Amino acid sequence: MIDFRYHLVSIVAVFLALAVGIAVGAEAVSPKVANSLNKEAHIAEKHNAVLNAQNNQLKGQIAADGAFAQAAEGYLVKDLLAGEHVVLVTAPGADGGTVSGVTSALTKAGAVVTGTIGLSPKFFDVDATTEATLTETAGQFAPPGLSISDTAGSQIPGQQAAAQVIAAGVMNKLGLPTLSVRQTNSILTGFGAQGFLQTSTANGGTALLGQATLAVVVAPGNTPANASSLSPENRALIYLTRDLDLAGKGALLAGSLAGSGKGSAIDAVTSGGAGIAVTTVDNADTVTGQIITVQALHRLTGPHAAPTAYGVGPGTAPSPAPTPSPTPSETPSKPAKKKTVKR
Repeated sequence: MIDFRYHLVSIVAVFLALAVGIAVGAEAVSPKVANSLNKEAHIAEKHNAVLNAQNNQLKGQIAADGAFAQAAEGYLVKDLLAGEHVVLVTAPGADGGTVSGVTSALTKAGAVVTGTIGLSPKFFDVDATTEATLTETAGQFAPPGLSISDTAGSQIPGQQAAAQVIAAGVMNKLGLPTLSVRQTNSILTGFGAQGFLQTSTANGGTALLGQATLAVVVAPGNTPANASSLSPENRALIYLTRDLDLAGKGALLAGSLAGSGKGSAIDAVTSGGAGIAVTTVDNADTVTGQIITVQALHRLTGPHAAPTAYGVGPGTAPSPAPTPSPTPSETPSKPAKKKTVKR
């Protein structure tokens, strides 16, 4: 019988041999491996430092551009929308800073903001009951003379019918109201009573000031992961923007940069997937984008205005920058003739 101490010595010898092997191997290999790893780490560290420097430089440039835009906004938008009335329409989840920034820019441009129409999540529900209620409400509150185009077979028939009625109620092309203030708000109250929207004004009221000639539709501030740009929600927002545009002098779809990427309503328009062309601004959460929003609306009031994508994605801004129409100067009076005194 083999003694236990023999086993113990054998086990200790195995582990000792293993330890010696590791130590010898590490001693032989480590200088080469360590030098290689140190070299790669040094290269990565230098590359990281360059990227950080570039990132800081870009942040500084963006901050400087934003400061310039903030200082120059009043000059760049002055009187561009004088005499125009603008309504804002916000989707659920619209960025509050974007809405307030656009509103401020519109006011600085001389426009009268008639109010804000806040669409509720229910407006975008594609349940059969909701679709039927939207269609019924649209038919009930359609302005006299409005013929709602056939939406049967559409993916979102209720939203399309509602968009036509809302657009006809809140917009006009010539600045001459086609409906009274009371009629406009009656239409919105009808949809509001069903929980599809709510209205507000800058003075804390709930009734719009009347019809508008221009409209800004503000998209959600963020796009859900794996969202489809052709979702019913996006389609409904695009149809509404299109109908507002047709019913007035012009309308555009604006959004924050975070809410204008892949899967957004703006992406659906700019990619061509929606099959509907409307003007878009993808950086309306910045002062620069808010200036572009005003300038884009100004362009839409002109002849032969074509839908255009503005902002960071397309890298486009209104060019040349629009200027307000010159105000006719008064006819200078003739200088008074000097009287000659006879001597």
